[in-house]
Amino acid sequence: MAALSKGEVVIELCVDPSDPQAYQTIQQAVDQAEIYQAPCRILIQAGHYRENIKVYCNSLDMVGEGDVTIEGNFSAHDLNEKGEVRGTFQTATVFLNGKEIYLENITIMNSAGSDAHAGQASALYIEGDKIRLRNCRLEGHQDTLCLGPLPDNNKDGTPLESAWLKKTFGQQRVVFENCRISGTVDFIFGGGSATFIDCQIHGKERKSPNYLTAASTKVNQAGFIFKNCQVTGESPYYLGRPWRSFAKTRFQNCCFDRQLIAEGWHDWNKLEARQTVCYEEIDCSYAEKPNREDWITVEGAKVDES
Repeated sequence: MAALSKGEVVIELCVDPSDPQAYQTIQQAVDQAEIYQAPCRILIQAGHYRENIKVYCNSLDMVGEGDVTIEGNFSAHDLNEKGEVRGTFQTATVFLNGKEIYLENITIMNSAGSDAHAGQASALYIEGDKIRLRNCRLEGHQDTLCLGPLPDNNKDGTPLESAWLKKTFGQQRVVFENCRISGTVDFIFGGGSATFIDCQIHGKERKSPNYLTAASTKVNQAGFIFKNCQVTGESPYYLGRPWRSFAKTRFQNCCFDRQLIAEGWHDWNKLEARQTVCYEEIDCSYAEKPNREDWITVEGAKVDES
């Protein structure tokens, strides 16, 4: 799941609004990469890009050269181009639907806001495999990061899908390395398998408790794994709650601040989920001693008493 090799034959594209010879928007460069149907590297010059981007090609690098921010502001309660309520899964600032995609040095933001009107507003939505992000920042509030696949159905039995989806993947594996992800409610959620390495996970200020994760893990998938991460909050937070009953999430060698709620996890008022979830904390460090119920696995807890 590495980036395209520097020695590999790669088509290089440049995004630079100050250069009339370069692509003026990121989406223009992405569309051209899809036409080539060959490994491409998009170099994005420093700037603040206000656009929503959809990526459907494979073997693509997107690398920020300097301070690069991509900002969108779609929210679930907005109307889309057809005059229909947009819904959660048409809000992402960046939508990735491919394989072997690499992002580096990019901030992806959804600035729709934290009030009740905005509701769900994703910064990044991934439906793909062998995807890696390094030195990136994901900024949002509710539902900042969506990791497909989605559950098959809504609670009322109707199909749950995104109108943006073109390709499906039997396995969806994603790696985040040295990234910062922030939000409030369920801000890392979905059914994919994702590993977060040396990342900062940050809960923003909110009157009610935050939920870092809301997994809907598919059978025989790894779920969310956090390794060597720093977890902080401006408000009290739970580590997660089950979007679906077989949610799987593990924190390993992670450090938590004092905003972590003593119980750690919430069952979303689904008592049956306590029999099926896999919530683990392994060799983690805590500002205060954890107080977990027996449906949570905690091993090797270390409390900072300084």
